[in-house]
Amino acid sequence: MPESHHPHSAAAHSVARFLPFLSWLPKWRPSSLKRDVAAALTITALQIPEAMAYAELAGVPPQAAFYAGPVALVLYALLGTSRQLVVAISATVAVLSASTVAALAPSGTPRFIALTAALAMLAGLISILAGVLKLGRIAQFFSESVLTGFVFGLALVIAIKQVPKLLGLEAGSGNFFERLWNLVTHLGQTHPLTLVVGVASLAVLVLLGKLLPRLPASLVVLVLGTVVVGVLGLQGRGVKVVGDIPSGLSGPSIPDVGLGDLLKLMPGAFGIALVAFAEAIGPARVLASKHRYEIDPNQELIGLGAANLGAGLFRGLSVGCSLSKSAANDAAGARTQMSSLLAAAILALVALLFTPLFRTLPEATLAAIVVLATVGMMDVKEMRRLFKLRRTDFFLAAGALLSVLVLEVLPGLLVSVGLSVALLVWRASQPRVSELGRAPGTLDFADVRRDPAPLTVPGLLMIRPNEGIFFANATSLRDAIIGRVDSATSPVHAVLLDLEVTADLDVPGADMLAALKESLEHREITLMLSRVLGPTQRMLDRTGVTEHIGAKNIHPQTLNGVVEYLSHRTHHAKAEWSLVRDGLHRLNALVEEAIPAAEEDGDRRRLEALRQKLARIDDGSSSRE
Repeated sequence: MPESHHPHSAAAHSVARFLPFLSWLPKWRPSSLKRDVAAALTITALQIPEAMAYAELAGVPPQAAFYAGPVALVLYALLGTSRQLVVAISATVAVLSASTVAALAPSGTPRFIALTAALAMLAGLISILAGVLKLGRIAQFFSESVLTGFVFGLALVIAIKQVPKLLGLEAGSGNFFERLWNLVTHLGQTHPLTLVVGVASLAVLVLLGKLLPRLPASLVVLVLGTVVVGVLGLQGRGVKVVGDIPSGLSGPSIPDVGLGDLLKLMPGAFGIALVAFAEAIGPARVLASKHRYEIDPNQELIGLGAANLGAGLFRGLSVGCSLSKSAANDAAGARTQMSSLLAAAILALVALLFTPLFRTLPEATLAAIVVLATVGMMDVKEMRRLFKLRRTDFFLAAGALLSVLVLEVLPGLLVSVGLSVALLVWRASQPRVSELGRAPGTLDFADVRRDPAPLTVPGLLMIRPNEGIFFANATSLRDAIIGRVDSATSPVHAVLLDLEVTADLDVPGADMLAALKESLEHREITLMLSRVLGPTQRMLDRTGVTEHIGAKNIHPQTLNGVVEYLSHRTHHAKAEWSLVRDGLHRLNALVEEAIPAAEEDGDRRRLEALRQKLARIDDGSSSRE
């Protein structure tokens, strides 16, 4: 390509980065229409029953699912970077929405519906802002183990709220255990016909899932339940049904809520934004890896945020990622978001023309769809794996699970986030260090636990922190180094600290190095530093630590520090000198070999000076024997 075209290409790439559909839409061809229509029909068949069920789970009328669905699909298709991911109302997000709004208004009331829409918009704005600020890496700080426990607990909460509908009972209130007790004590009031409808719906769902896995079982059960109840007139015999669902789509409108309401919704909005992103980024990356393209986490935040903002603007509710629909979309052959655009059109058509057909849809059937979906969220296999591999991760997951059951969803989410952060801080605060020795036959210094074991230098303790030094681990790192010095089997005369992995030292970290120098000095031990990176060196200079430790004790390479230490030692025992000489001869030979290969004059001079110093040490050791 001519050079003059480069600015245009760069500009086009930049625009496509913020409008991802420009990267796939121009390449779409009509030959892909057949498989995209098939994928769109699959998405819609799965979306309709589950979205209606989850809308009720969120405490809003089923039509809210039709208001939210099309616009969310379109906005994510245009602004998301995954080409197969499907956004939809998810059980997790629905329960978070319900638990947030329930504290402000009675379920199903106009105010509840308005607050639910406002919550979706607020969550969307938070997600978009996070994407603009490039906070896409935030999901990395949410422990997968904790998330497993949180989702497991959430699934149990969802299930306990739906089981009464399967039995024709009034739902209780309170946390999971209070609802469970209410259910157990009212089992005698079970409505027989509702129980039959609920159990039959569950049975058909399970059988179709096993015998005909490619069939949209939820849609089949929804249609069968609606027809059976309508034909037999079971609604007149006590079986609760959805009732009339208004046809049409909602126009855009700003929810009528006040600033005080928005402030009260803020914690839940943050929770929805976080959980929606955490749910989506994993499947998005898996699908992208499968089809060999890249995911932009920051743009994913923007895409999910836009979907939630649009859903709330059109009087819907919060949306998230649907793993089952995304997998079905991929299996049906979707290679771009055209399938989601077509699914949005089909869903809008159903909302405009066919919602009256759902009038006799039994609530027990919707409950059966939700209950079976929650089974997939209860990852018993992963919990067992955590228990077997690492008990700490298991107990963190169990803690998140229990917090949801006892404290309800939103406080449980906050506890789960707190556990993730606490785990991160705890791990960061642990002093992970390696004691170094010279790898035999090389100029490299490696962990003495390697095989073959690197050779240590008598009297010199070489330590490398395996994580950057910062405020959380500074004190424990100092204690770990002093502990190694005090427990050494032979006297330590110097400590050489390799700072290779400390890319950006903070003030507490610098202060710790000054304090470490003082502690070692009291023990008549010299502190030396090596491989100090530029930002770290500047912090040492500004805080006066360089002057305190002494510039002569800060070396560009660990080898330089070792040689400097050996050049000043005069009191080694005979047995120690034989080990030192062996190491010196090897190092001297390697330096001799390295000098002709050094292309830069500075490198050549440095290696030659090192060789000469090695030779002087070796001569000194010989004269003292």
